[in-house]
Amino acid sequence: MQRWWLLGFMGFYPLLAEANWQTHLLLPPSELSPVRLQAASEQEGTLPLDSVDTLTFGRDVVIDTTLYEALAAEGVPTRFATKLETLLSEFIAAPLEFSGKERIQLVWEEDRRQDGTRVGPPRLSYAALPDQTEPLEVIWPVTPKGDVALFKSDTLLGTLRLPVLSARLTSRFGNRRHPVYGGMRPHNGIDLAAPTGTPVIATAPGRVSFMGRQGGYGQVIEVEHDTGAVSRYTHLSRFSPQLVVGNLVNAGEPLGEVGSSGVATGPNLHYEVRVNNQPVDPLDQGQRIMLGEQSTQSEYQASLYEARDRLEQAIGTASIYDLISLNEQ
Repeated sequence: MQRWWLLGFMGFYPLLAEANWQTHLLLPPSELSPVRLQAASEQEGTLPLDSVDTLTFGRDVVIDTTLYEALAAEGVPTRFATKLETLLSEFIAAPLEFSGKERIQLVWEEDRRQDGTRVGPPRLSYAALPDQTEPLEVIWPVTPKGDVALFKSDTLLGTLRLPVLSARLTSRFGNRRHPVYGGMRPHNGIDLAAPTGTPVIATAPGRVSFMGRQGGYGQVIEVEHDTGAVSRYTHLSRFSPQLVVGNLVNAGEPLGEVGSSGVATGPNLHYEVRVNNQPVDPLDQGQRIMLGEQSTQSEYQASLYEARDRLEQAIGTASIYDLISLNEQ
């Protein structure tokens, strides 16, 4: 029997007892803003917003070989394979072996014109591994409010907020001694050390407003968000293929890869959030400003139940979680 190794899912840390993993991570939420979609349609000369429908799709996929092949066989966008593997690799102490016939359940949204053509990329909003002893679920909120949320057996473990997975936080926001020039200087963001080529992902929905070189920052991407904040990703080794200024991006969408371009002592991502061109702490008010008011734990729980309902409607059968609850009554 063929085997497929999926890097990472079971090593979740409890939200309160082991919270330090939250300083490493983030991954996809959220539906693109109708205002942004309208602007993109007008800029590209496409049909107006009222001619674009948001469709929801769902699949219960059996993995026999690789995740990529399983998704392709079921007509699921294969871009989700890389996205899921990148996220899941953070949460495991040892590789999780699949011997075949294990399932992954997915829900995603697509914006389509009346002729069926898609506007923008598909947006993953829910993923679950229901066959585990303790079922694992990830939700990406379908509004710009909130972060990606991780659940294990119905319990919220935490949310993801940073642009590089498995990175080491080497420098915080505020004054510091400059590692190259020396002397105390303001540090307008945070530094996340990771190997060259590590994916860099958007931390909130928005529009790419700049791509190019900026002096000591090296290769830079900037994303403008609905709230007016701008997130800046620097020292990149490369940009994501086909990404151009003006593209709409969802939280968790790949922007480029970690590098050491510009003035850097080694491969890392220097990450900033700016409001009115003034830097704010990305680990504190920066994320709140980009996303607006943060969701509460009860709101995340409600989002989980809504995601399960969307799965049930999309695949035309009760979700595994509803069946478990029914059997326990």
